Amino acid sequence: MALGFGGYRISIESDEHRQALEKAIEYGITLIDTSANYTDGASEKLIGEVLKKAAHKPLIISKVGYIQGTNLSVVQELNEKGLAKDDLVKVNDSLWHSIHPEFIRNQIELSLERLGLETLDAYLLHNPEYYFYEEGATQEEYYARIDKAFACLEELVVEGKIREYGISSNNFILSAQDPKVTDIDRIYECATKQGENHHFKWVQFPFNLIEIDALEKHYGPFSLLDKARGMGLKTMINRPLNAFAKGDQGDQLVRLASYGEFMEFDSKERGEQLLNHCLDLIDQKVRAEDPDEDIREVPIIKQFVGLWNTLPSEDAVQQVFMGHFFPLVARIWGGDLSAKESEPFYELYDCALNFSRQRMNQTAEDFRQQAIKTGLIQDDSRPLQVTILEKYQEYGFDYILVGMKRPIYVDQLKDLF
Repeated sequence: MALGFGGYRISIESDEHRQALEKAIEYGITLIDTSANYTDGASEKLIGEVLKKAAHKPLIISKVGYIQGTNLSVVQELNEKGLAKDDLVKVNDSLWHSIHPEFIRNQIELSLERLGLETLDAYLLHNPEYYFYEEGATQEEYYARIDKAFACLEELVVEGKIREYGISSNNFILSAQDPKVTDIDRIYECATKQGENHHFKWVQFPFNLIEIDALEKHYGPFSLLDKARGMGLKTMINRPLNAFAKGDQGDQLVRLASYGEFMEFDSKERGEQLLNHCLDLIDQKVRAEDPDEDIREVPIIKQFVGLWNTLPSEDAVQQVFMGHFFPLVARIWGGDLSAKESEPFYELYDCALNFSRQRMNQTAEDFRQQAIKTGLIQDDSRPLQVTILEKYQEYGFDYILVGMKRPIYVDQLKDLF
Protein backbone atom coordinates (compact mmCIF):
# COMPACT_ATOMS: atom_id res chain seq x y z
CA MET A 1 0.00 0.00 0.00
CA ALA A 2 1.13 3.56 -0.74
CA LEU A 3 -0.48 6.92 -0.21
CA GLY A 4 -1.44 8.88 -3.29
CA PHE A 5 -1.88 12.65 -3.40
CA GLY A 6 -5.56 13.45 -3.97
CA GLY A 7 -5.97 16.55 -6.11
CA TYR A 8 -9.70 17.07 -5.53
CA ARG A 9 -9.54 20.54 -3.94
CA ILE A 10 -6.18 21.91 -4.93
CA SER A 11 -5.89 24.93 -7.20
CA ILE A 12 -3.17 26.83 -9.03
CA GLU A 13 -4.55 29.93 -7.30
CA SER A 14 -3.34 28.75 -3.86
CA ASP A 15 0.28 29.10 -2.71
CA GLU A 16 -0.50 26.77 0.19
CA HIS A 17 -1.66 24.03 -2.19
CA ARG A 18 1.45 24.50 -4.30
CA GLN A 19 3.71 24.18 -1.26
CA ALA A 20 1.89 21.03 -0.12
CA LEU A 21 2.21 19.37 -3.53
CA GLU A 22 5.87 20.35 -3.89
CA LYS A 23 6.60 18.93 -0.46
CA ALA A 24 4.75 15.67 -1.22
CA ILE A 25 6.81 15.18 -4.37
CA GLU A 26 10.01 16.04 -2.49
CA TYR A 27 9.15 13.37 0.10
CA GLY A 28 8.63 10.79 -2.65
CA ILE A 29 4.87 10.54 -3.26
CA THR A 30 4.45 7.97 -6.03
CA LEU A 31 1.02 8.84 -7.44
CA ILE A 32 -1.08 11.98 -7.97
CA ASP A 33 -4.78 11.68 -8.76
CA THR A 34 -6.77 14.50 -10.33
CA SER A 35 -9.63 15.11 -12.76
CA ALA A 36 -10.62 17.59 -15.44
CA ASN A 37 -13.41 18.93 -13.23
CA TYR A 38 -11.42 19.36 -10.01
CA THR A 39 -11.53 23.10 -9.26
CA ASP A 40 -12.60 23.56 -12.88
CA GLY A 41 -9.22 22.50 -14.28
CA ALA A 42 -7.14 24.46 -11.77
CA SER A 43 -6.08 21.22 -10.06
CA GLU A 44 -4.51 19.89 -13.27
CA LYS A 45 -2.90 23.28 -13.92
CA LEU A 46 -1.23 23.31 -10.51
CA ILE A 47 0.06 19.76 -10.96
CA GLY A 48 1.43 20.70 -14.38
CA GLU A 49 3.24 23.74 -12.99
CA VAL A 50 4.77 21.82 -10.10
CA LEU A 51 5.86 18.91 -12.32
CA LYS A 52 7.92 21.28 -14.49
CA LYS A 53 10.38 21.76 -11.62
CA ALA A 54 10.09 18.36 -9.97
CA ALA A 55 13.11 16.06 -9.91
CA HIS A 56 10.89 13.11 -9.02
CA LYS A 57 7.98 12.32 -11.36
CA PRO A 58 5.07 10.42 -9.76
CA LEU A 59 2.44 8.52 -11.72
CA ILE A 60 -0.21 10.99 -12.90
CA ILE A 61 -3.83 9.88 -13.15
CA SER A 62 -6.70 12.01 -14.40
CA LYS A 63 -10.33 11.37 -15.12
CA VAL A 64 -13.05 12.28 -17.62
CA GLY A 65 -16.83 12.48 -17.49
CA TYR A 66 -18.06 15.51 -15.57
CA ILE A 67 -19.32 18.56 -17.44
CA GLN A 68 -19.33 21.53 -15.07
CA GLY A 69 -18.07 25.10 -15.03
CA THR A 70 -16.14 26.01 -18.18
CA ASN A 71 -16.71 22.50 -19.54
CA LEU A 72 -20.36 23.41 -20.10
CA SER A 73 -19.26 25.92 -22.72
CA VAL A 74 -16.79 23.41 -24.16
CA VAL A 75 -19.43 20.75 -24.71
CA GLN A 76 -21.91 23.27 -26.11
CA GLU A 77 -19.30 24.29 -28.69
CA LEU A 78 -18.77 20.62 -29.55
CA ASN A 79 -22.52 20.13 -29.89
CA GLU A 80 -22.73 23.08 -32.30
CA LYS A 81 -20.23 21.23 -34.49
CA GLY A 82 -22.33 18.07 -34.29
CA LEU A 83 -19.95 16.39 -31.84
CA ALA A 84 -20.52 14.69 -28.45
CA LYS A 85 -24.29 15.09 -28.74
CA ASP A 86 -25.08 11.42 -28.20
CA ASP A 87 -25.18 9.81 -24.74
CA LEU A 88 -25.17 13.22 -23.04
CA VAL A 89 -26.64 13.02 -19.53
CA LYS A 90 -28.10 16.28 -18.22
CA VAL A 91 -28.39 15.94 -14.44
CA ASN A 92 -29.30 19.62 -13.97
CA ASP A 93 -28.48 22.97 -15.55
CA SER A 94 -25.01 23.11 -13.97
CA LEU A 95 -24.06 19.43 -14.14
CA TRP A 96 -23.92 17.25 -17.25
CA HIS A 97 -22.01 14.06 -17.84
CA SER A 98 -20.59 12.17 -20.80
CA ILE A 99 -18.23 9.30 -21.60
CA HIS A 100 -18.87 9.50 -25.33
CA PRO A 101 -15.70 8.99 -27.42
CA GLU A 102 -15.97 12.44 -28.99
CA PHE A 103 -16.08 14.04 -25.56
CA ILE A 104 -13.24 11.86 -24.27
CA ARG A 105 -11.02 12.90 -27.20
CA ASN A 106 -11.70 16.55 -26.51
CA GLN A 107 -11.01 16.21 -22.80
CA ILE A 108 -7.75 14.26 -23.03
CA GLU A 109 -6.23 17.04 -25.12
CA LEU A 110 -7.30 19.68 -22.60
CA SER A 111 -6.02 17.62 -19.65
CA LEU A 112 -2.65 16.95 -21.29
CA GLU A 113 -2.29 20.65 -22.03
CA ARG A 114 -3.08 21.67 -18.45
CA LEU A 115 -0.76 19.00 -17.05
CA GLY A 116 2.03 19.81 -19.47
CA LEU A 117 2.32 16.15 -20.47
CA GLU A 118 2.50 14.26 -23.74
CA THR A 119 1.27 11.02 -22.17
CA LEU A 120 -0.92 10.38 -19.15
CA ASP A 121 -0.05 7.33 -17.03
CA ALA A 122 -3.70 6.40 -16.59
CA TYR A 123 -7.03 7.92 -17.66
CA LEU A 124 -10.21 6.93 -15.82
CA LEU A 125 -13.88 7.19 -16.67
CA HIS A 126 -15.20 9.31 -13.82
CA ASN A 127 -18.40 8.01 -12.21
CA PRO A 128 -20.03 6.72 -15.41
CA GLU A 129 -23.02 5.73 -13.26
CA TYR A 130 -24.38 9.23 -13.80
CA TYR A 131 -26.03 7.53 -16.77
CA PHE A 132 -28.59 6.15 -14.30
CA TYR A 133 -30.05 9.63 -13.91
CA GLU A 134 -31.67 9.03 -17.30
CA GLU A 135 -35.23 7.79 -17.26
CA GLY A 136 -35.42 4.18 -18.37
CA ALA A 137 -31.70 3.55 -17.85
CA THR A 138 -30.67 -0.12 -18.07
CA GLN A 139 -27.62 -2.15 -17.23
CA GLU A 140 -27.29 -3.26 -20.85
CA GLU A 141 -27.10 0.31 -22.17
CA TYR A 142 -24.72 1.23 -19.35
CA TYR A 143 -22.15 -1.32 -20.45
CA ALA A 144 -22.75 -0.55 -24.11
CA ARG A 145 -21.63 3.02 -23.42
CA ILE A 146 -18.62 1.76 -21.50
CA ASP A 147 -17.78 -0.54 -24.44
CA LYS A 148 -17.60 2.49 -26.73
CA ALA A 149 -15.55 4.44 -24.21
CA PHE A 150 -13.06 1.57 -23.78
CA ALA A 151 -12.61 1.29 -27.54
CA CYS A 152 -11.74 4.99 -27.63
CA LEU A 153 -9.34 4.64 -24.70
CA GLU A 154 -7.54 1.78 -26.45
CA GLU A 155 -7.10 4.08 -29.44
CA LEU A 156 -5.60 6.73 -27.17
CA VAL A 157 -3.10 4.14 -25.90
CA VAL A 158 -2.04 3.37 -29.47
CA GLU A 159 -1.71 7.09 -30.18
CA GLY A 160 0.52 7.57 -27.14
CA LYS A 161 -1.90 9.85 -25.29
CA ILE A 162 -2.33 7.47 -22.34
CA ARG A 163 -0.56 4.35 -21.09
CA GLU A 164 -3.45 2.65 -19.29
CA TYR A 165 -7.05 3.32 -18.36
CA GLY A 166 -9.70 2.40 -15.83
CA ILE A 167 -12.85 3.46 -14.02
CA SER A 168 -13.50 5.48 -10.88
CA SER A 169 -17.01 4.65 -9.70
CA ASN A 170 -18.85 5.10 -6.43
CA ASN A 171 -21.16 2.31 -7.57
CA PHE A 172 -18.43 -0.34 -7.65
CA ILE A 173 -19.17 -0.93 -3.97
CA LEU A 174 -22.88 -1.70 -4.44
CA SER A 175 -24.27 -5.20 -4.29
CA ALA A 176 -24.01 -7.07 -7.60
CA GLN A 177 -27.83 -7.26 -7.55
CA ASP A 178 -28.31 -3.50 -7.32
CA PRO A 179 -29.78 -2.14 -10.60
CA LYS A 180 -27.30 0.76 -10.53
CA VAL A 181 -24.18 -1.24 -9.69
CA THR A 182 -20.95 -0.87 -11.62
CA ASP A 183 -20.38 -4.62 -11.80
CA ILE A 184 -16.67 -5.41 -11.98
CA ASP A 185 -17.32 -8.65 -13.87
CA ARG A 186 -19.31 -6.83 -16.54
CA ILE A 187 -16.67 -4.10 -16.71
CA TYR A 188 -13.93 -6.67 -17.23
CA GLU A 189 -15.97 -8.23 -20.03
CA CYS A 190 -16.00 -4.80 -21.71
CA ALA A 191 -12.21 -4.74 -21.41
CA THR A 192 -11.67 -8.21 -22.84
CA LYS A 193 -13.73 -7.23 -25.89
CA GLN A 194 -10.88 -4.85 -26.71
CA GLY A 195 -8.49 -7.78 -27.07
CA GLU A 196 -6.35 -10.08 -24.97
CA ASN A 197 -3.76 -7.35 -24.42
CA HIS A 198 -6.18 -4.62 -23.34
CA HIS A 199 -4.97 -1.75 -21.15
CA PHE A 200 -7.79 -1.67 -18.59
CA LYS A 201 -5.67 -1.72 -15.42
CA TRP A 202 -7.18 0.57 -12.75
CA VAL A 203 -10.25 0.77 -10.53
CA GLN A 204 -11.05 3.45 -7.95
CA PHE A 205 -13.83 3.38 -5.35
CA PRO A 206 -14.73 4.70 -1.86
CA PHE A 207 -13.54 2.93 1.26
CA ASN A 208 -13.09 3.85 4.92
CA LEU A 209 -13.56 2.23 8.31
CA ILE A 210 -17.27 3.07 8.31
CA GLU A 211 -18.07 2.29 4.67
CA ILE A 212 -16.42 -1.12 4.21
CA ASP A 213 -18.53 -2.29 1.26
CA ALA A 214 -15.46 -3.10 -0.88
CA LEU A 215 -14.73 -5.96 1.54
CA GLU A 216 -18.27 -7.34 1.55
CA LYS A 217 -18.84 -10.62 -0.32
CA HIS A 218 -21.02 -9.06 -3.03
CA TYR A 219 -19.82 -11.55 -5.66
CA GLY A 220 -20.65 -14.92 -4.12
CA PRO A 221 -17.60 -15.85 -2.04
CA PHE A 222 -15.66 -12.83 -3.33
CA SER A 223 -15.52 -9.14 -2.48
CA LEU A 224 -14.88 -6.30 -4.90
CA LEU A 225 -11.28 -6.22 -3.68
CA ASP A 226 -10.92 -9.98 -4.19
CA LYS A 227 -12.24 -9.65 -7.74
CA ALA A 228 -9.95 -6.74 -8.59
CA ARG A 229 -6.92 -8.62 -7.31
CA GLY A 230 -7.88 -11.73 -9.25
CA MET A 231 -8.14 -9.68 -12.44
CA GLY A 232 -4.73 -8.13 -11.86
CA LEU A 233 -6.18 -4.64 -11.49
CA LYS A 234 -4.57 -1.88 -9.47
CA THR A 235 -6.88 -0.52 -6.79
CA MET A 236 -7.21 3.03 -5.48
CA ILE A 237 -9.53 4.01 -2.67
CA ASN A 238 -10.92 7.50 -2.20
CA ARG A 239 -12.56 9.14 0.82
CA PRO A 240 -10.40 7.11 3.27
CA LEU A 241 -10.87 9.78 5.95
CA ASN A 242 -14.33 11.11 4.94
CA ALA A 243 -17.10 8.71 5.83
CA PHE A 244 -20.86 8.96 5.56
CA ALA A 245 -22.68 7.35 8.46
CA LYS A 246 -26.41 6.71 8.53
CA GLY A 247 -28.22 9.06 10.89
CA ASP A 248 -31.74 10.14 11.83
CA GLN A 249 -31.46 13.05 9.37
CA GLY A 250 -29.84 11.10 6.54
CA ASP A 251 -26.18 10.51 5.84
CA GLN A 252 -23.88 12.38 8.21
CA LEU A 253 -20.28 13.23 7.34
CA VAL A 254 -17.76 11.80 9.79
CA ARG A 255 -14.23 13.13 9.36
CA LEU A 256 -11.86 10.35 10.47
CA ALA A 257 -9.08 12.75 11.31
CA SER A 258 -8.14 14.90 14.28
CA TYR A 259 -7.27 18.59 14.14
CA GLY A 260 -6.02 19.17 17.67
CA GLU A 261 -2.41 18.37 16.84
CA PHE A 262 -1.88 21.39 14.61
CA MET A 263 -4.47 24.06 15.35
CA GLU A 264 -5.86 26.07 18.22
CA PHE A 265 -9.61 26.11 18.69
CA ASP A 266 -11.48 29.40 19.07
CA SER A 267 -13.61 30.06 22.12
CA LYS A 268 -17.35 30.68 22.02
CA GLU A 269 -16.71 34.12 23.51
CA ARG A 270 -14.44 35.11 20.62
CA GLY A 271 -17.05 33.88 18.17
CA GLU A 272 -19.74 36.00 19.80
CA GLN A 273 -17.47 39.07 19.73
CA LEU A 274 -16.73 38.61 16.03
CA LEU A 275 -20.39 38.06 15.20
CA ASN A 276 -21.59 41.12 17.10
CA HIS A 277 -18.87 43.26 15.53
CA CYS A 278 -19.95 42.18 12.03
CA LEU A 279 -23.62 42.75 12.82
CA ASP A 280 -22.82 46.21 14.18
CA LEU A 281 -20.98 47.08 10.96
CA ILE A 282 -23.90 45.89 8.85
CA ASP A 283 -26.38 47.69 11.08
CA GLN A 284 -24.47 50.99 10.78
CA LYS A 285 -24.33 50.68 7.01
CA VAL A 286 -28.04 49.91 6.69
CA ARG A 287 -29.16 52.63 9.14
CA ALA A 288 -27.21 55.21 7.17
CA GLU A 289 -29.81 54.65 4.44
CA ASP A 290 -32.79 53.68 6.61
CA PRO A 291 -32.56 54.73 10.30
CA ASP A 292 -35.58 52.61 11.25
CA GLU A 293 -34.21 49.33 9.86
CA ASP A 294 -33.09 46.80 12.51
CA ILE A 295 -30.73 44.43 10.76
CA ARG A 296 -31.00 41.83 13.52
CA GLU A 297 -34.68 41.39 12.72
CA VAL A 298 -34.11 40.63 9.02
CA PRO A 299 -35.07 36.93 8.48
CA ILE A 300 -31.89 35.95 6.63
CA ILE A 301 -29.74 37.53 9.37
CA LYS A 302 -31.74 35.84 12.11
CA GLN A 303 -31.30 32.52 10.35
CA PHE A 304 -27.58 33.13 9.92
CA VAL A 305 -27.13 34.03 13.59
CA GLY A 306 -28.82 30.80 14.61
CA LEU A 307 -26.62 28.50 12.58
CA TRP A 308 -23.27 30.08 11.67
CA ASN A 309 -21.41 28.50 14.60
CA THR A 310 -23.16 25.12 14.50
CA LEU A 311 -22.33 24.04 10.93
CA PRO A 312 -21.16 20.41 10.78
CA SER A 313 -18.41 20.64 8.15
CA GLU A 314 -16.15 22.97 6.19
CA ASP A 315 -18.34 22.41 3.13
CA ALA A 316 -21.40 23.58 5.05
CA VAL A 317 -19.54 26.69 6.22
CA GLN A 318 -18.53 27.50 2.65
CA GLN A 319 -22.09 27.03 1.40
CA VAL A 320 -23.56 29.38 4.02
CA PHE A 321 -20.90 32.09 3.76
CA MET A 322 -20.14 31.97 0.02
CA GLY A 323 -23.70 31.29 -1.03
CA HIS A 324 -25.61 33.60 1.32
CA PHE A 325 -23.73 35.75 3.86
CA PHE A 326 -21.00 37.24 1.66
CA PRO A 327 -23.41 38.01 -1.22
CA LEU A 328 -25.70 39.76 1.30
CA VAL A 329 -22.83 41.89 2.60
CA ALA A 330 -21.80 42.73 -0.97
CA ARG A 331 -25.36 43.87 -1.81
CA ILE A 332 -25.54 46.07 1.28
CA TRP A 333 -22.24 47.77 0.46
CA GLY A 334 -23.19 48.04 -3.20
CA GLY A 335 -19.80 46.95 -4.50
CA ASP A 336 -17.92 49.60 -2.45
CA LEU A 337 -16.60 47.19 0.19
CA SER A 338 -12.83 47.66 0.48
CA ALA A 339 -10.35 44.94 1.39
CA LYS A 340 -9.90 46.57 4.79
CA GLU A 341 -13.65 46.73 5.42
CA SER A 342 -14.06 43.07 4.46
CA GLU A 343 -11.54 41.81 7.03
CA PRO A 344 -14.02 41.39 9.96
CA PHE A 345 -16.34 39.31 7.78
CA TYR A 346 -13.51 37.00 6.73
CA GLU A 347 -12.45 36.71 10.37
CA LEU A 348 -15.98 35.52 11.13
CA TYR A 349 -15.73 33.05 8.25
CA ASP A 350 -12.43 31.69 9.62
CA CYS A 351 -13.99 31.39 13.05
CA ALA A 352 -16.94 29.42 11.61
CA LEU A 353 -14.45 27.07 9.93
CA ASN A 354 -12.67 26.70 13.25
CA PHE A 355 -15.91 25.81 15.03
CA SER A 356 -16.80 23.24 12.37
CA ARG A 357 -13.37 21.63 12.83
CA GLN A 358 -13.95 21.51 16.58
CA ARG A 359 -17.14 19.53 16.00
CA MET A 360 -15.48 17.24 13.46
CA ASN A 361 -12.59 16.75 15.88
CA GLN A 362 -14.96 15.70 18.66
CA THR A 363 -16.80 13.31 16.33
CA ALA A 364 -13.45 11.81 15.32
CA GLU A 365 -12.45 11.40 18.95
CA ASP A 366 -15.75 9.63 19.69
CA PHE A 367 -15.07 7.29 16.77
CA ARG A 368 -11.53 6.67 18.01
CA GLN A 369 -12.76 5.57 21.42
CA GLN A 370 -15.35 3.23 19.88
CA ALA A 371 -12.77 1.76 17.49
CA ILE A 372 -10.31 1.18 20.33
CA LYS A 373 -12.97 -0.54 22.46
CA THR A 374 -13.83 -2.93 19.63
CA GLY A 375 -10.18 -3.65 18.86
CA LEU A 376 -10.37 -2.13 15.41
CA ILE A 377 -7.39 0.18 16.01
CA GLN A 378 -4.67 0.45 18.61
CA ASP A 379 -4.76 2.95 21.44
CA ASP A 380 -1.84 5.24 20.78
CA SER A 381 -1.01 8.93 20.93
CA ARG A 382 -0.63 9.49 17.19
CA PRO A 383 -3.13 11.50 15.14
CA LEU A 384 -6.21 9.43 14.31
CA GLN A 385 -5.62 9.73 10.56
CA VAL A 386 -2.15 8.17 10.83
CA THR A 387 -3.50 5.22 12.82
CA ILE A 388 -6.36 4.66 10.38
CA LEU A 389 -4.24 4.92 7.25
CA GLU A 390 -1.82 2.37 8.70
CA LYS A 391 -4.81 0.12 9.38
CA TYR A 392 -5.65 0.16 5.67
CA GLN A 393 -2.31 -1.50 4.95
CA GLU A 394 -3.80 -4.72 6.26
CA TYR A 395 -6.40 -4.86 3.50
CA GLY A 396 -4.10 -4.84 0.48
CA PHE A 397 -5.27 -1.82 -1.51
CA ASP A 398 -2.59 -0.53 -3.88
CA TYR A 399 -3.13 3.20 -3.31
CA ILE A 400 -4.91 5.26 -0.68
CA LEU A 401 -5.83 8.69 -2.05
CA VAL A 402 -5.58 11.40 0.59
CA GLY A 403 -6.27 15.10 0.20
CA MET A 404 -3.20 16.92 1.50
CA LYS A 405 -3.76 20.53 0.54
CA ARG A 406 -1.73 21.90 3.45
CA PRO A 407 2.01 21.33 3.99
CA ILE A 408 1.35 20.28 7.58
CA TYR A 409 -0.82 17.39 6.34
CA VAL A 410 2.05 16.23 4.12
CA ASP A 411 4.51 16.40 7.01
CA GLN A 412 2.16 14.38 9.16
CA LEU A 413 1.77 11.55 6.62
CA LYS A 414 5.15 11.47 4.85
CA ASP A 415 6.26 8.24 6.54
CA LEU A 416 3.37 6.45 4.78
CA PHE A 417 4.36 7.53 1.27
